[in-house]
Amino acid sequence: MKKQRFHKKIKPDFPSDCREIQKLNGEFICGELPYKTELAFVKHVRKCSSCMEELKAYFMFYTTVRYLNEYGDSNIPQTVDVLLKRIEDEEYSRKVSRRNWIIAFLALFGGLGILGSLLLRGALF
Repeated sequence: MKKQRFHKKIKPDFPSDCREIQKLNGEFICGELPYKTELAFVKHVRKCSSCMEELKAYFMFYTTVRYLNEYGDSNIPQTVDVLLKRIEDEEYSRKVSRRNWIIAFLALFGGLGILGSLLLRGALF
């Protein structure tokens, strides 16, 4: 049975202590953070130059060790910015998807309202 890992949650809307953010570098690079924590991490690192430098250093160390262990894995992101951009793009896609569902929902109910109005007036039958 796999041991459950508990993550310290970061509130996405509030600034967090840089030391706490930097402790998450490894889990972030390995893709092990919960989505909301990951998003808060990206937002913080984009605004905080010291955390960005620490992440870049950790990333270089991690990718070098991984490369040496796996002898040329082509799936390794080339820079930290590629990794951060991927998370930001996923968030944008989620927002667009949510917006599209809301528009479809409103269009459906708008159409049903017009249909109901026409039925009440006897214009259809």
